[in-house]
Formats: sequence, C-alpha cells, structure tokens
Amino acid sequence: MWKISRSFNFLENQEIINLMFYKSMEKNRKMERSKKFSASCRKLFAVGVGMLIWMLLTPPDVFGQQKAKLISLKLDKVTVLEAVKEINRLSGNSISYKREELEKEIGQISLDLKDVQVVKAVETVLQGTRLAAITQGEIILIVPRKGDVDSNRKSFRVKGFVYDTQKQPLPGVTVKVVGVAVGTATNEKGWFAIDLPMQKGALEFSFVGFKKKVVEFSEKMAKDSLRVVMEEDVQSLDETIVVAYGNTTRRKSTGAISVVKAEELRGIPAANVAALLQGRVAGMDVTQMSGAPGGGGTAVTIRGYNSLDVEQGRRFSDPLWVVDGVPMNSFSSPITGTNLLADLNPDMIESIQVLKDASSAAIYGSRAANGVILVTTKKGKKNQDATFTANVSYTWSMLPELPTVTTGRGERLHRLRVGRDYFRAYVDPETNRYKYPTSLREQYDYYGQGAAIDANFIVRPYDTNNGSMLQDSLNPFYNNSTNYFPIYYVKGKVMNANIQAYGGSEKMTYGIGLGYYDEKGIFRGTGFNRVDLNSSMNVKPVNRLEVDLRLNASLSNRDRTSGDGRLQSASPVETVPGDPQKLSSLLPGEGSIPWNSVLESLQGTKEKNRGVRLRTSFRLGYEPIDGLNISTSLSVDYSIDRRNYFQPSYMSSDNYSMSMGETGINLMVLNENLLSYNRTFKEEHSLDFVAGFSYQYDQTEYNGGSAQNSPSDKIYYAPSGMPDLGTQTSYGTTKVIAFQHYQSDMQEKTLLSYFARLEYGFRSKYLVSFSLRRDGSSTFEEDNSWKSRYTVTGNLRFDGSSRFGKNNRWGSFPSVAAGWTFSEEPFVRDNLGWISFGKIRASWGRSGMHFSQNYLALGVMNVGATSYRGQATIEPKWTNGLYNRNLSWEETDQYDFGLDLDLFNYRLGVTLDYYYRYTDKLLASIRLPGFHNGYMAQWRNAGAISNEGIELMVKYDIFNRQDLYWKISVNGARNWNRFEKSYDGKDFSGNIIGKPLNGIYALKTDGFIGEQDEMKVFYNQMGVSNYLSGFFKNAFYKPGDHKFIDVNGDGEINADDRVYCGSTLPTISGGIVNEFRWKNFDLNMLMAYSLGRHIVNYVAKKVWTDGQYALMGDLNDVSFWEKPGDHPDYPKLEAARLNANWDYVDRDVEKVNYLRLKTLTMGYSFPKKWSRKAGIDELRVFVSGENLFTWTNYSGLDPETVDITTGIDYTLNYPLARKYTLGLTLKF
Repeated sequence: MWKISRSFNFLENQEIINLMFYKSMEKNRKMERSKKFSASCRKLFAVGVGMLIWMLLTPPDVFGQQKAKLISLKLDKVTVLEAVKEINRLSGNSISYKREELEKEIGQISLDLKDVQVVKAVETVLQGTRLAAITQGEIILIVPRKGDVDSNRKSFRVKGFVYDTQKQPLPGVTVKVVGVAVGTATNEKGWFAIDLPMQKGALEFSFVGFKKKVVEFSEKMAKDSLRVVMEEDVQSLDETIVVAYGNTTRRKSTGAISVVKAEELRGIPAANVAALLQGRVAGMDVTQMSGAPGGGGTAVTIRGYNSLDVEQGRRFSDPLWVVDGVPMNSFSSPITGTNLLADLNPDMIESIQVLKDASSAAIYGSRAANGVILVTTKKGKKNQDATFTANVSYTWSMLPELPTVTTGRGERLHRLRVGRDYFRAYVDPETNRYKYPTSLREQYDYYGQGAAIDANFIVRPYDTNNGSMLQDSLNPFYNNSTNYFPIYYVKGKVMNANIQAYGGSEKMTYGIGLGYYDEKGIFRGTGFNRVDLNSSMNVKPVNRLEVDLRLNASLSNRDRTSGDGRLQSASPVETVPGDPQKLSSLLPGEGSIPWNSVLESLQGTKEKNRGVRLRTSFRLGYEPIDGLNISTSLSVDYSIDRRNYFQPSYMSSDNYSMSMGETGINLMVLNENLLSYNRTFKEEHSLDFVAGFSYQYDQTEYNGGSAQNSPSDKIYYAPSGMPDLGTQTSYGTTKVIAFQHYQSDMQEKTLLSYFARLEYGFRSKYLVSFSLRRDGSSTFEEDNSWKSRYTVTGNLRFDGSSRFGKNNRWGSFPSVAAGWTFSEEPFVRDNLGWISFGKIRASWGRSGMHFSQNYLALGVMNVGATSYRGQATIEPKWTNGLYNRNLSWEETDQYDFGLDLDLFNYRLGVTLDYYYRYTDKLLASIRLPGFHNGYMAQWRNAGAISNEGIELMVKYDIFNRQDLYWKISVNGARNWNRFEKSYDGKDFSGNIIGKPLNGIYALKTDGFIGEQDEMKVFYNQMGVSNYLSGFFKNAFYKPGDHKFIDVNGDGEINADDRVYCGSTLPTISGGIVNEFRWKNFDLNMLMAYSLGRHIVNYVAKKVWTDGQYALMGDLNDVSFWEKPGDHPDYPKLEAARLNANWDYVDRDVEKVNYLRLKTLTMGYSFPKKWSRKAGIDELRVFVSGENLFTWTNYSGLDPETVDITTGIDYTLNYPLARKYTLGLTLKF
C-alpha cells in the first residue's frame, strides 16, 4: 500500500481529498445528524477524516521524512526541452515547466550524470540559460531567471477564506497557481495560505460540485486576506429531476426522461406551453394544427400515435399533464374552444420533465399509456435572498404567406373556359351506348336524358335563364378584382407582462407571481387574453413538520370566428370561416356599399367566451425519523367556461332574434397519501421506497339554453318575460314552435389507486427499480373492483375506476427497470478516461388508458325523441348504447433499452433509446350483425396498435468558458407505427392490419387516358353499354381524364377501389437547438423538422374546376392535359362532372418533409456594475422571432397546420403566425 501511495503527487492527493470532502458535505446536506452534534462539529469531523486520508496518501518526503531521489542519465546533443523531459520521466513527473519557455533555448547540450539529485540534474541542464530551478516541496519549478536573484529566493504568501453563496466556509477546496503545479487546500474554516514563487499570476479555486473560479494576484496583495465566493455547479448528471412522487438525478435514473428548463423557453411569448416544446425532446412530436389564440389543435405525441381517435375527449394521443404533482385537465372546451393548457402561464414554469417509458410513467397507471409530462412551477428556495423580477414584451404578428390568387378578368376567363367543357352523356339509340354530345344541337335534342356539353350555354326548351355572373361583365357588382385574403387577415399583436417575487428563510419559502397575456389574432375578430395569479408557500412551523400550499387562479376571455347558434359547437381544432377561400374576386370588396352593408349586419352578432380556472393544493408532511416521510395532500382543479351568443333578428329568415347561453364546469378533487423512505447504508447501498393511496373524484356539469324573439336587437341576453311560444311559416304552412330551449347534464366518476415504487442502488453502479399500481374505476360494472452504478427501480400501482365492466373495475400496472453505470467500473475508469459517464438502462412496464366517456360499459339511455300522451319517454341509445360488462382498460406494454454517454470531460453527450410499445384492448364502436335487438353497434375492446422506434439525442459543448459558451444539441426519433389486430382479424374503420394509423386512401391511377378505346366497355342487363365510370354512367371516363384502376373488378370506380397511399403521421421528427453566450450577449435558436408525412393539397386541385372556391393559384405554374402523350399536373380542364376525376387520387398524395426555424431569441444583459447603480441586479433586453422560415417540398402553404388525423389540406385551419418580439427583463 505504501508503495502505491508514493506514486501520488500532491495535486493527485488533493483531488481525492476534495472528493472525500464533497461526499461528506453532501451527506451533511441530505440528512440531519443527531442533536448531540452541532453543524460545526460535523464539519470538524469531516475535515478530520479528510486530513487523515491525506496523511495516509501523501508520500513521506512531504513531511521531510524521505530521502531525495537519485537518478542517472546520459544524453548527447539534445535540446534543453528534451533533457528536461527525460529527467522528468526518470523522476516520476516531479518537474513543472512551461513548454514554450524551454523551446526558446535553442542550443544543444550533452550530459553524463550518475546518482545525482533531481534538482542538481535540472540545474545542470539550465546552466547558461535564462531559466532557473526552484524547489517547492516535491515539485521542481522551472521559472525565468530574474537578474541576479537567487533561484531559491524567499517567496511571498497569499492567504484568505473561501465561502459558498450562503457564506458558509468551504473546507477542502483546491487552490493552485494557474500554469504551475503549486497548490494547497482550505482547512475546516475555509482558510488557505500559499507561498508563491512569482510576483503576479492567477490562482484557480476548484471543488467538486462548484464552478471553478480564477482570481488574479500580485505582490501588493501579500498583506491582505482574500475573500473568495464559489458558486455551485450542478452538472446535468446530478441535477434534480422531478419524477412521479419524488425526485432523482440523471445519474440514478433508470427511466427514459427528458428535461426542458425554463431558460430554454424565455423570451418566447405563448398562450400554450405545449407549443414551446416543439423540437426540444427526442421522441416527442408536437404539431400545431391551428394558430388560433388560446385555442386547441396542438397535438403532442410521445413515442408514436397510440389512439384510434374514437372519443372527442382524448384525441391526438395526448399525454397526461401533471403540474406540481397534480394531474391537470388539458382538453379543449367544447363550449369556448379554449385549450385548458392555456390557463398555465409558461413564464411561471421552472422545468418540464417528459416521462417517455413505462418505467418512469407506469406509476400513473391507467392514465399513462401516452406518456406523462411533469411541469414544475417556480417557487422560493431555502435561505434565498428575496428577489423581484419583472418582464414585459410586445409582439407583432402576421401571416407568413398569403395564397396566390388569380383575380378579376383572369378568373372570369378561366371560369368561362372551364364551363365550355361540361359533359353529361346520353344513351345513343344507334349504338345503345352512353355517348357525350358534340354540339349544342345534340345537347338540345337529348335534353331529356340530361345531355350537356357547355355550361355557359345550356339550351333547354322554355329556358329563360339569363346566364351567370361570369357572363355579366357589364354589371359593376360582378366586375371587380377583389383579393379577400388581405382583407380578412391583418397584423396581430401580443402583450405579455409578468411580475414575480421569490424568497426564503430557514423555516419558510414563498413565491408570488402575476401574469398578463393579451393576443390579437391575425384573422379579424380573433383574440385571447389571460390574467393569472400564482403563489406558493412552504412552512416548517415545528421541527420535522412541513406544510405546503399552492394556488393558481386565472381568468381568460376569447374571441373566435367559428361560433354559431348551436350548443357545444366549439371545434377542438380552430378553423377560420371560408369567406376568403369561397368568395369570388368578381364580387365587390372592402369599402363598397354591399360590403359595408354585410359588415354592419355581421357586427350585430355578439359572442363572449369566458373562462375561470382555480387550481390549488395543500400538503402536510411529517418526518418522524431521518429518511422517513409521511404526507397527505388535497388538490382541487376547478374550471368553468361560459359562452353567450346573440344573433339579431335581421340575420334570421324568420326575423326572430336569438340569445344563447351555456356553462360548462369541470371539477377534479384528488387526495393522495404517501409514505416515502430514503436511506443510504454503509455508503454502498441506497434505498428509495414510495407507497401511497389516492382517491380522485371528477365531475362535469353542463347547462345550456336559448330564447328567441327578443323585443329589441339591443337586448343580448334572455331576461324573464321572454315569450315561450311562437309561429313559423314555411311553404304556406304555419306551425307553433317553442321560443325557449334548455338542457343540462351532470356526470361523475371516481378513481381509486394503490401504488408503490422501490429503487435500489449498489456502490453507485448498479441500479434496479420496481413499481406497481392498481387502479379501480367507478365507471366499470361492479365485481372484481379493484452516483449510482447499478440501479433497480420498481413501481406498483393498483387503480380502480368506475367506468369499466363488471369484471374489469380494477387494473394492475407493474414496471421494472435496471441500470448499470459502467463508467464507474475500474476497467473503464482506468483505461478509457475519455468516457466521463456511461450507463446502460433497460425497462419494461405496463400502463393503461381509461375512456373519457363515463358510462359506456353500463349501457346508455336517452330521452325519447317523441313523447307519449304529452309525457317524456326514455329509450336506449340505439346507435351504440348497448352495455358491455367485459369492457376494460386499454393496456400498453412497453420495453425500453437505453444508453447514456458523456465523453471528453462531459463536453459530448449522447442518449440513445430503443423502444417497443404494444397497446391492446383499444376502444372502438363495433357494428353489430343484424337488427334483432335494435342496437346498431356496441363499444368493445377491439384492436391493438404497436409503436417501435429509435431515439437519439446528441449534445456538444463547442465552447464552455465563462465568457464564451456554445452548445448545440440535435435530437431525432424514427417511429414505426402499425395497426396490429382487430376483434375479428380483419381491417376495420379505415385501418389496415400491418399499416400505420391515419392512412390516406385514394383511387389508384395509371397516368391519363389518351384514347377512348383504352377503356373497358361494360354492359348491363338491358344491353346498354358504357365505358368505365363511377355510379353515374353518364359521366364515364374519357381522354384527358385519369386512367383509373378498377381494383376490385366490379366495373365501377368508387370508394371500394381506394388503396392505401401512406400515413399522415411523420416517420422521423426532431429538432436542432443552439445555445450561444458571449460576454453579455446570448442567443438561442431552435429548428424543428418533420419527415415522411403524407398530405393531400385538396384545394390546390379543386380550385381549377370548382367555382365555389376563389381561384387560388397561378395559371402559369400549372399544366393541364391537352393531347395524348402529355404528362401534365392535372387532367383536362372541364367543369366538374359526376365522377372522381377532380377529386384527389393517388398521385395527389404528397410525401412531405419540412424544416422550420421555429424560434430565434437574442438578448443582451447590461453589466451589473451599471445596473446595480440603479438598484437593479439584472437588466436584460431581448428580441425574438417565431416561425421565421420554413423549408419544405410541400405544394401548399404550411404542412404543419394540416390535420394529422386526415391529412387533407382544406386551407381552413387557422394559420401559424410569424411573430417578432421586443422585450425587457428586470431583476431586483
């Protein structure tokens, strides 16, 4: 042992001492010692242990007990540098020098020395040079010679104290001279003293877990004592990661967890936090299908699409959102269309953790099949000085690109050209075959069979039609050139302001925040505003008792354009009215008399959408002994949405006004009781155990009604006294109608859960985890209710739900995971020093998903459509209300194998995961055979989906200095989605076994028809023949049309001939993030990409022949079939016929890729020496941009806004705005 320790020099010993001090400090911070020992005693004990180890590891000659080492060497004609390097090798690396100084000595020397001291050998080499040798303990320093000063002259001393940010002394800090191997360490009081062989230079202070600090020194400082403050430097490995019911670190975690910090999101105003996560997490695809302020339409998909979209309440395979430990409702309100995530202020968020595998998410049981997103809001910290932060920003937004529109005379000529070919066939009496007319006379003769050739001039007997507006060019009402898109789309603006205050003492921490967000949309009449109040308080009134209280309250208002007089009519994906797309440019535009008249009428329609949200939680925790914590909590999530709609009388054909009001309430009450135990035994075995019971109650309530025939169009509501009955006349018939209508509903459900998790680690290398949860639901019929190296994690959860069938009320959701930190193994640590950290993870787990509808398993009854003798009746819901006692949870099994790597002193980080997820018992409405029981369909567990994929995240610190920092991270995920099986082994509901979900199906084609004889002829029983056609035989396919393939061979082209053309889901998605800081400047850039989506640009084809659309396109950029041999973009131009020629076909399905510069933020922080003169601790200005550029091969405007469930682009989804923001942040 002694022989080994002799090979350690002073600095190597000091690193070991630092590590021992650090571990000792960590242990002191995590566990309270017995009352018999004070804090100072514990520090003395730690220092004593460290000093003892240092004495054992330090070679005896440091204490003046070892005889000087003798060496022998013979060198011939070598440089000074080569000689010193050889002596250094023979002496065991005891010489410290600067290479560039030795390289300046260009002469050559020869030596022949035997049994001489190392210092004498060095002095011999340096004779006649500018350099001298100085001994410092074991180390020999080679420094420039100062005139006649003796090389062994007395050095001067620098001394001082080292503290942390809490002003506590730091023992064991390494203090060394930059560029020279001279150093010391601080004692238990943080004191250090060091003799320096030079008049000026720099000292470097380093300690495990703290940022290195460099302090310059000079001889003038010899009489003063330094005061050095070091800041903690928590590496990503040891940063706290919030997990279900606890915390962990990346070093100890066995699950696939991604973390997004608040710093990455700052400077980007957004109503919905989900939109800010796009491109930041490998394996999580975020698609914004609508840019409506405060609206829904943002699909968050973790590790592949996992839903059949059969329920409105859980579309798009959305994950579970948990805010500060409490599940949060995140659907879009069917009343106001507001996404409930918009009630969460992104500026109040501290961090976001995405739990992707079953090991990390299974403890949430029956709600975790689609992954879990944990949101942690900001709060005060213990012993934190009070801080006050204010930030404000103003944003200008605009539509990135307006569609190209052909207007005026160009539209008129094109529409007339299309109308000239308007074909309807008739049966030729000579050939007994369908034939298209070739002249107006032929059209006239066979008018009775519907023959047609020219839509602009349809000659019929007794026809007095004066033609269309296309032919009325002399009428000024139809002689305009109006582009309606710039009229409807305007410049928007966003005002975002927040103030926050945080602080804490030994016994209490607090946080208070107030936010204001106001957005005016880029489409006229749209907007969203929110005021939110956030507060948190943690108090320790007595020893070992902790009380925690959190409160979030928000008030929001929303303006939308798609509202109408129907109840619960809000769409989950906000669209815009079709006016800009549907209005012809020949009509008069803004400022004209007709326009102003219509506008005045529309302005009489009033709508208000308001929401109030209250989320609060109270937690009481008690620690009877060290490491054991018992807690109970009560949380409430209450939201109320109100909508009032008024339509004036002149907007109704009956001349009756209408006032409508509706209210929706969602209430969630959660009680959780936890027992947790965390302890380390003999510094080798770590144990973390959590067990608990939870009870969740959910209630939804709805009230809605309307009244008609207000005495004035200025009365927007329905006060008492409004008439009950009225009359309605239609086609000469008058009937009595009700003027007042009302409906209400209330549903409730409960979820009972037992859960447990066990994590074990051995020697910071081996990690194992096990968990289980059992859930019980009230909606099922009653019966069977109910630094670590190696890590083991276990979760156990039992959930009971009220929603499921008699035999399936309880569900069990286990998981197991293991990890091996191989970088802590000696064979890696000693031989592969470039591996800073390496861990292999493996996990399996089962999670579930319950239904958003409460009573599917119990059978559903409705109020009858007709009354009996004036009395209301009740009847089954014949469509799909048949009860099913076997209805069960959807179950998801997931396997995950992961690799975490940090290389080259943590500069390069790689995270690689392979996963396989299989979801069985998917809910679907299955059509019943026959009609013997009256029911058409029944809800069943009828299908299975799999998602298999690879995720990769690569991070690289290009520069990591205090004044220059640049990190780039690239993430991506490849997912294979498959529909695996159905209840009867056959394809159903548009899903093909073995193919991805959300497929696009289109008719198959083989180019264009060149000659009529290329098409088959078919005969009916009457002997009448026709060429290949659809249902309407008088619209058979002819030259210039698509050459359709009759897939099923029935002689008719219809929906049964459609083939699978690809999935709307991306195959690869990810992002590229750049973080750059130089001095006081900072830059953050995010690029998001999506590859492999299939989309149909539906409108791009329809506009050319369908007159109900504006002519959105440039005729110079497209081509149409004209003659055989052409290879055009589209078929021959003609008015729409009664067939599929101008619907989308297989060649219209595009495989779309895009790369988008999603956000770019640049900021400047003013020097603190300036801002502090004004009493400001931090002053930062910033500018940011959003949706700045998009590179894509898509022919439409924006591929991201296309619905991921259909893939059809109708250009009606609310577009994503391009935004420019200017902001200011103040911190006191």
